[in-house]
Amino acid sequence: MDVCGNCGAPLEVSEDGECRWCHAKVRGTHSRVHRVGGDQPGIRWKWNWRLSAIAAVAVALAAGLGVGISGYVGSHQAGPPTATAHGPSGAAPAVPPQSTELQALRQDFGPWRQLTGQLTGSPALLLLESGSVYASQRWTVSPAAAWWAQDLGGNVTSLAGSGDHATITDADGISYTVRVNQAFIISSNPGTVLLISPGRTVMSMSLAQATAVRQRLRG
Repeated sequence: MDVCGNCGAPLEVSEDGECRWCHAKVRGTHSRVHRVGGDQPGIRWKWNWRLSAIAAVAVALAAGLGVGISGYVGSHQAGPPTATAHGPSGAAPAVPPQSTELQALRQDFGPWRQLTGQLTGSPALLLLESGSVYASQRWTVSPAAAWWAQDLGGNVTSLAGSGDHATITDADGISYTVRVNQAFIISSNPGTVLLISPGRTVMSMSLAQATAVRQRLRG
């Protein structure tokens, strides 16, 4: 912007060539912008551009170095191996509910002893499993306990015998001999406790109910 060389005001010249403000014969000059530090715009712009370029290169190098270090440390860091899927769906093999219930039964009503021949271990609770008979050495379930009801679950498919003994066949077609009024459990259905009444009726209650009313064996 042109200014008066005499008074410094914005230059407005009359027809006589005089400054409108101080009426002096003047000629226009370009004002100079004084900057702090006296540096020139061109030089500052050049330095700013160079500094920006250097900073961009430094950031790119640091990012690349960080990625490289992270990958190296991750590949050499100690820890458990990555889990791998098994089977088409990647799910672990399912455990049948009966297996878990049978394990709990063995633990809760154990220890057990295996019976041989025609021994029934009366009045101990019996576990019938794969043709073998096991008697609890600690627990019995009284035939007079509450909650006994006629079994409608088909746990015993056939019943024979007379007197104090009964020969039963389970759902897998395996036969066992038990005493009348002696509680027993078939391993294929560990959640149900069974009993043959004197009238040759199959009675049952849930394992939870039997646990609530079970009694310790004497001596």
